[in-house]
Amino acid sequence: MTARPSRDELLGRIRELEAENAALRSARDELLHKEALHREVQEMALLGHWELDLVTDTLYWSDEIYRIFEMPADQFGATYEAFLETVHPDDRAFVNAAYASSVKNRTPYDIVHRLLLRDGSLKYVNEKCKTEYGPEGEPVRSVGTVQDITAQMVSEDGFRGIISRDARMQETFDTIRELAQHKVPVLIQGESGTGKELVARAIHDEGPRATAPFVPVNCGALPEGLLESELFGHVRGAFTGAIKDKKGRFELADGGTLFLDEVADLPKMLQVKLLRALQEGTFERVGGEKTIQVDVRLISAANVSLAQAVQKGDFREDLYYRLKVVPIELPALRERKTDIALLTQHFMEKASKEGYRTEGLSKAALAQMMDYAWPGNVRELQSMVHYALIKAKGETIRPRHLPAELHAVAAPRSPFDTGQERSVAAAGLDAEPGPADLAAETFSSLRAGRRNKLDELAVRAALKAANGNKVRAAKLLGVGRATLYRFLSKHPL
Repeated sequence: MTARPSRDELLGRIRELEAENAALRSARDELLHKEALHREVQEMALLGHWELDLVTDTLYWSDEIYRIFEMPADQFGATYEAFLETVHPDDRAFVNAAYASSVKNRTPYDIVHRLLLRDGSLKYVNEKCKTEYGPEGEPVRSVGTVQDITAQMVSEDGFRGIISRDARMQETFDTIRELAQHKVPVLIQGESGTGKELVARAIHDEGPRATAPFVPVNCGALPEGLLESELFGHVRGAFTGAIKDKKGRFELADGGTLFLDEVADLPKMLQVKLLRALQEGTFERVGGEKTIQVDVRLISAANVSLAQAVQKGDFREDLYYRLKVVPIELPALRERKTDIALLTQHFMEKASKEGYRTEGLSKAALAQMMDYAWPGNVRELQSMVHYALIKAKGETIRPRHLPAELHAVAAPRSPFDTGQERSVAAAGLDAEPGPADLAAETFSSLRAGRRNKLDELAVRAALKAANGNKVRAAKLLGVGRATLYRFLSKHPL
């Protein structure tokens, strides 16, 4: 016969249960708090998560994904096929292939694609995914995230990291979108520093090869003796130092994009081999006899005119036409000066994240930058911004903080840096008029022909801005040197 518990034992057990219940309630409240915080963070970041049960083909979406897709929960079929129907029709094959390849090769993926919403509008999303496998190696569950990046992708000031409001660059953005889905070769031409590799990467990232390798090669940076091996690989013993087989850049880019920068520097012998690889999609490694076939999208770039190189006999004409199926010409920075303020602001903001501090850019400094020719283009501008930030030591950037070459070559519109002008954002030029502004207006009036002769005020201002250099002063005034000399002979200052 089992003895009945005593009253004290019952009370002790009740207290234990109450303590356990209190702990459970506390744990539940903490869990609810964390879930609410998690949802809030996802909503702020426009980031949702999903899980796909590959055994039952059941798809779970978090609340934020429903908001991103602008679809009520009761109107979604909760299957992978239903998800694909929300993807833009032109991107479905790409998304499906990326997922299938990820499951098969046991590799995560990170892709960007579009959604076509029910109202006909588009959204860009960044989707990441990885798959979990069972004890027999079978895929059992895929998990991933979706983030709305529409604001970054459709910004009026840029595209895929390329910052510009210039009309020619906007046309280039349209061209990138149009040809990204096609495998045709692209030839990008432009001066050094104009962003040719950025454009090449944008073409790669916009298309169905985005998850495959992007392999860049600078043809001008490698010795001629090594360039063939770098491009096509070699077999063991092909030359001194070839101690093992090595894949070339063509093989490494299989399924993806090969970017040949400074392609004009290719030796004639390699031009022949490259032409064959483009025409037939095959090649042999250096010292090898086996024919290798690859699927590569080729993008090339040159900082000189390939057409002129053809005329001089330095570049094969047949290869030139093979490379330039779709030509893209990038303008120099001096041809898109409206972007200087925008780019300066962009580089200053990037530098601030690296610890650089500044109170802004003065109007006089920006005017001097606008008058500079920028032979190094955007790359030179970025270096100049870092130089000026270091020299300014956290203060407003003024002309005296700019590199020497800007003082030697520039013809500033605002010739005085009095230290009194109001600091302005790099993208804005609003400020109260001062002596610098009045002198600049004088110069502008002369250039526009609103004055029919020089006057003493304008000449004094120009000579001061040019540090007494009469040639530069004449350029500021928009007149010839002889005109200025005649005025000075009649009006000694």
